[in-house]
Amino acid sequence: MKKKLLHHFTLMVTIATTIIFMSGCGDNSKERERQNREAEDMVYAAYMNKDYTRIIELVDSLKPLGNFSEGKACYWMGYAYDRLMQKRMAELYWKTGLAAVENSTEDEDVRVYAGISNRLTGLLNTWTEYEAALKVAVPATERLKSLGRDTTSEYTNMLIYIGCCQNHFGLSEHKTNKTLEEAYIAHINNIKKHPHAISYRDAIVGIINISYNYMEIGDYKKAKTWLKRLNQLIDGYEKQADARPDYTQKQRARYNIYLARTLEGLGKKEEAAEAYIKFCQSDFFKTAEGKILASDYLRLAGRWQDAADNFGSLDEVMKEYGISYSLENIQKMLLKKYEVNMKAGRIDTARAVSMKITERLDSAITLSRSAEAREEEAVHEKELEMTAENERYLRQRHITRLAVMAGVIVILIIYIVLRHRSQARLAKALERAKESDRMKTAFVQHISHEIRTPLNIITGFAQVVSNPDYELSDEERSRIMADITHNTTEITNFVNELLELSESESQSQYQLDEDVDVATVCQEAVEAYEAKNQGRLTLSVNSELANGCMIKSNAAAIRKIMDRLMSNALKFTNHGSVTIILKTVNDKLQIAVEDTGIGIPRDQQERVFERFYKVDSFVQGIGLGLTVARRAAQLLGGTLTIDPTYTSGCRFVVTLPMH
Repeated sequence: MKKKLLHHFTLMVTIATTIIFMSGCGDNSKERERQNREAEDMVYAAYMNKDYTRIIELVDSLKPLGNFSEGKACYWMGYAYDRLMQKRMAELYWKTGLAAVENSTEDEDVRVYAGISNRLTGLLNTWTEYEAALKVAVPATERLKSLGRDTTSEYTNMLIYIGCCQNHFGLSEHKTNKTLEEAYIAHINNIKKHPHAISYRDAIVGIINISYNYMEIGDYKKAKTWLKRLNQLIDGYEKQADARPDYTQKQRARYNIYLARTLEGLGKKEEAAEAYIKFCQSDFFKTAEGKILASDYLRLAGRWQDAADNFGSLDEVMKEYGISYSLENIQKMLLKKYEVNMKAGRIDTARAVSMKITERLDSAITLSRSAEAREEEAVHEKELEMTAENERYLRQRHITRLAVMAGVIVILIIYIVLRHRSQARLAKALERAKESDRMKTAFVQHISHEIRTPLNIITGFAQVVSNPDYELSDEERSRIMADITHNTTEITNFVNELLELSESESQSQYQLDEDVDVATVCQEAVEAYEAKNQGRLTLSVNSELANGCMIKSNAAAIRKIMDRLMSNALKFTNHGSVTIILKTVNDKLQIAVEDTGIGIPRDQQERVFERFYKVDSFVQGIGLGLTVARRAAQLLGGTLTIDPTYTSGCRFVVTLPMH
């Protein structure tokens, strides 16, 4: 009887507790909604004030209170770090946010998913990590379309990013055109649905990105088509009641300078000049940004004097937008400024620019290393913090469940296992960080040495040419200018080779959809190096292939490999010959490049493929040629090795699939 009464009493207490809890749940829910709105209002106010540090502080303090979901918190944290130029930290938060909401169909989570996908795609596209950008954007657009969310600006922006990435990868032209047309139609439909200035502005920004993409890859015919659409959108925007005249004028000026560059690229010089005159009549042309934007057309048109004048505004632009002299900006801006002043015959200005390059390069390398180290350390700490937070959450949940199901012994076992795994991951992470730091140090030292030499030569010769106390003959002056041009080219080649290696490492495979006549490609490589050879060596192609033998591959990649191997052979061969031998071995195509040079010691034949490794450190070069060549062979589905049995010099062997 007592047991029965006790059972009824326990049941009544349970029911009462549940009723009390449910009666207060409505009030708690309303209070929670109010707190969430206030939290979002505070973050939005910081966003409007461009106080990105404040956004981080607010989200960090409000998220533990439950005012932000995991996805929304990661979106705002990523946005704030992106604006603070801590890109890797932004990438970390956005990837974490995607993982948190990618399987949710709640309206709020889907909006966050669209926003994060768009931001992350744009970031990866800016880094030229096109494959990674596609891996985010393609599934995101497919998911949004399946959910009926394909009318948002985020969806349309990602379509444009996808098309631009496909262009850079050289993928199917039909597929690229279809993607970009879909984005354009989406913008037009949005304008019809919401005929306001903001809809036109979204479309204008998107079409500008497409037009600029085609100009950058030299497809001026398509650029002209998209510029025509841009002009129509600007006309439509101008007619809106809420349109801003200053925005209309700026975009009209941008259209005219892009049109001038496009027409010049199509060989329509007179029409291009007319478009440039219209651009010069705008207020935007008078700004420093406008003058720098015009320099691309002026360089293409060979108007070096005007281009040199416009580049005089470079420092003003960099100051206005807070742009630092990074390695990338030295290549994109200062080297261009040096080029136009040299071709304009402004030796004093070119000398001053070369001095600035010399002064800024060391600090740019140091700044890059320091910034990357700080950011990687911060990212690493945040990863550990997020991992620890996630592990704490999982551990607490396991403890709660296992406390009911089992006992203290099981909980302790799981705790020990998780702790052991965490320590192992931490040890591995620390080891990777140490190795990364070592590689960065070696990289900076190597690049500093290789770039300082040509820069010192440029500076020395520039001082000689500009010094009125030196009397130089025309022949001496021409020789000095040739040396300056040669060393400038060497610096550009160094930077391009680094960027090329970075791009190849982000890819998993080349497109293998071309019918390639390898014998012709090899003959072209020999002919290309005949001028540099100047009859010193015998260059030839020995083909055992049938006439017209073709393979499905990538011609540009094979040319890249042959260029690196021919350059290497001529560099280390003083007399004798360089021969390219073509044959098939076990249903594979074999390309052997053999020379009668100094050869490579057997114990170093594999090391020459390592980054920055050189057998002779006094030979010019940064030690990336063979690294790039082997990576290209691997992306073609083949291999690049050295034949250790060949002792009359060196024989590199490229093996490629025939089908």
